[in-house]
Amino acid sequence: MLKGATPVISVFILGGAGKPKNISSLRDILRKNCTIALIGGQQFFSQCENPDFALVEIENLSRITAPNAIILCKEPFEVPNGVLLPADAVGLLSSDNLNAAEWIRRCGIRAITLGMSSKDTLTLSSITSDSAVLCLQRAISDLSGNTLDPVEIPLSLSRRYDAFSILCAAAIFILSGKIDILKQILF
Repeated sequence: MLKGATPVISVFILGGAGKPKNISSLRDILRKNCTIALIGGQQFFSQCENPDFALVEIENLSRITAPNAIILCKEPFEVPNGVLLPADAVGLLSSDNLNAAEWIRRCGIRAITLGMSSKDTLTLSSITSDSAVLCLQRAISDLSGNTLDPVEIPLSLSRRYDAFSILCAAAIFILSGKIDILKQILF
């Protein structure tokens, strides 16, 4: 890491066997508003030497040792065999993704549910073709340990995105301590 540089936040994308469920939308949102490195299969791409985020999508991982890792669980989610996760990892998942919820519980990491239900931690209270209102429904801690209280944040959309991609990107920004950027960026 460069001297004085902030550490890269790693987002590991698990599940979704054979179905790339709108991860391209998530990449587009992040790429427009920060720098990213993409790591998957046999490819590596980075916008710069010290990106804000590394999106890692590799099947059959056995161990994740990156500090403050974000684990994004896609559907359909097949429970990985014997994957070891760091204790400070945070899982992002749809509240309908019961396999992922059970796996995250067994791994002992915190979970943030994303969806359109009142039981989800992060939801959209409204969405139109050019705007949405993000709703953090309960207090959470970001990766640095700062507590974030429930809040609603209006978002500007440059095009139509599916709700799950918007929620994933917003959760990644919130967990990385960049909640204020949500008010300023164009999704």
